[in-house]
Amino acid sequence: MVSKLTEIRTSEILKIIRERKSTSRVQISKLTGLSKPTISSIVNDLVEEGVVRENGLGQSKASGGRKPINISFAKDYRNVLSVDIGGTKTIFAMIDLDGNILKRDTITTDLLRTERGLVDELNERLKSYIEEVGKEKVLGISIGIPGTVDRTTQKIKYMPSFDIGNLDLKTPIEKRFGISTLIENDVTLSAFGESWIGSARQFNDVILVSIGTGIGSGIVINDSVYRGCVGGAGEIGEFVTDWSTESKMNEGFGRLEQWFSGYALESFCRNNGWEFSVKDLFEKMDSDERILERITGGCQHLALAFANAIMLLDPARLLIGGGIGFNQYDRIFPIIDSTLRKVLPKELYRPDLLVRAALEPYSVVIGGAYFAQKELLLKEVLGGTSGFLMQDTTRGGTL
Repeated sequence: MVSKLTEIRTSEILKIIRERKSTSRVQISKLTGLSKPTISSIVNDLVEEGVVRENGLGQSKASGGRKPINISFAKDYRNVLSVDIGGTKTIFAMIDLDGNILKRDTITTDLLRTERGLVDELNERLKSYIEEVGKEKVLGISIGIPGTVDRTTQKIKYMPSFDIGNLDLKTPIEKRFGISTLIENDVTLSAFGESWIGSARQFNDVILVSIGTGIGSGIVINDSVYRGCVGGAGEIGEFVTDWSTESKMNEGFGRLEQWFSGYALESFCRNNGWEFSVKDLFEKMDSDERILERITGGCQHLALAFANAIMLLDPARLLIGGGIGFNQYDRIFPIIDSTLRKVLPKELYRPDLLVRAALEPYSVVIGGAYFAQKELLLKEVLGGTSGFLMQDTTRGGTL
């Protein structure tokens, strides 16, 4: 049994090794204040495990003496098999521990629309990835879904665009492959990814809003992603921006999503008898007054929701991502920014408040790799005996 003290010290040492890219036992001892024998014992174990590598000699002191051995983190120690189940497409990716995508495939989500289809397609695709790299190289499987997840059980509560709820994916996948599996909301994973190596890595407090088929958000507070009591935080698609109208809206998609989302804009096209894609709609907005009015109105509702979130949480940045948010950012930004200028208190408005997310279209799978490391890496390093969460290697929060 690994002691709690060893867990904490191992976590601290791994954090330093990853932050500094290349360091030595002597430097780690100076930074931590731990004795050289203690550092050597832990580092030697990490080298033997394969999570740390010795890679040549460093510089000796000016006074001479033996050169220290440099050590670095082995990003290929394990990989994470990460899945993003989206409203229209699903991405499978194998990702190393530095967030590099080693292999990826994209398929239409139509194949996963039923519970049976979802389970069968996941099993088939996961099997091919695992067979290719070997089960022993997979740290864990992360699956991002467009819906709510019970934080305790990781059961899927409900996926509106699939009309699937009360579904346990974790148990059957773990039983079949013998690999730890994590289920999480897709936008929460996007926030994980952006706070790790994306647009939010230099900020402590961030909101990420993903605009695609629906609308969701991930919240980073004080360097940690906030999920709420049961994992339901960030359901910005349910925000109310005009109750006098929204009280009459049908249930299904959220009220804000019915003002502006892929679902809302596709419905607008159908109601007008247009065979346009959402992309076509944005390209025609400058030449068609009806389209311009519809998109402008939707963006104003979106801006009101943003303003409420900003006034509540006071983030350093509000990131906009998702299929529509990322690709149409330049078109929707002026409308949203203009509305924010009008409704936000002067002390809360800043021209650099809105930022385009950096990791699209792979933010969910990259965030999934980060999430798996947060939950599983130290347990793997210490032989499955740890419950301690490794510290963030980039900004000091939990990894």
